[in-house]
Amino acid sequence: MARMPLTRSEWVYEQLKEAILSGKLAPGERLVVDHLARELGTSSIPVRETLRRLEAEGWVERTPFVGARVAPVRLEEMEELFTIRLALEPILARTAVKGVDENAIAQLEQLVKQMDECAEQNDTAQYSQLNYEFHQLLYSFSSWKELYRIVNTVWEKSARSRWIFVQTPASMVESQKEHWMMIEALKEQNEEEMERWMYIQKKRAFHDYLSIIKKSSEKRG
Repeated sequence: MARMPLTRSEWVYEQLKEAILSGKLAPGERLVVDHLARELGTSSIPVRETLRRLEAEGWVERTPFVGARVAPVRLEEMEELFTIRLALEPILARTAVKGVDENAIAQLEQLVKQMDECAEQNDTAQYSQLNYEFHQLLYSFSSWKELYRIVNTVWEKSARSRWIFVQTPASMVESQKEHWMMIEALKEQNEEEMERWMYIQKKRAFHDYLSIIKKSSEKRG
């Protein structure tokens, strides 16, 4: 089914939300309606509507005498979100094992090969994007659709960690070892190994994420 055309307000909402998630609009950055309207080539009305919507969703905050700004990344919130993800994503990965076929494994393996190339070239931005695509594709094969929906919701709430955390050559090497072990688990239809390797990867990555956020918070303090 073809997607319905976006209204102007929906388009502005998608543009500003993506700018927040990608880090183009940084935590704490002021959001001036007239300035944003000029940048987006629109009137101030859909921008105001979007800021109210983003505020209701927790992406934007309003403070007296300052106005709207991008909500800061809070250590406590990220700890909560990562704890939820660490509990749920290994289970979701486990339930995806029985849903993959040879074609699905080939697609996932191709993504891991592309990540190998990014790691060799130290292309952290493309690596992060491919890593996101790998996990999204893997999880989509789970028959536990409600869990898949919940994980995606929590993933989006913690999405800003993707640009806060910059992969290092060492972390990409570790991630790739884990990705290849996941591919082996899929080929062997080994649910326990898939769950184990997903847990190992998430625990290591989340520890690194939180360390960076904590250091950033201490510098601001």
